[in-house]
Amino acid sequence: MEQLYRKYRDRGFTVVAVEAARDTERALKAIKENDLTFHMLETEEDNDVVDDVFNVQGFPTVFVIDRDGKIVHCHLGFEKGDEARLEQEILALLAK
Repeated sequence: MEQLYRKYRDRGFTVVAVEAARDTERALKAIKENDLTFHMLETEEDNDVVDDVFNVQGFPTVFVIDRDGKIVHCHLGFEKGDEARLEQEILALLAK
């Protein structure tokens, strides 16, 4: 996601990652080790937007959301090569 973010952020693409395990130390380590520059949020016990709003069934889950806030694609899990499909979805939205 970091590569896609860096490639398309100047065209309006953004990434917001939600760390739902509530493991701040692990999240900070991942940010540092992977030189992540996109936004990362951590959920709270009593305000779990991941479950309450998006009904996430597993991790990682990627939502591709258009400029109007509509979820247009949802992907559960991530495997090598999935970034090509995500890039095509992102490019289609950026072209609109």
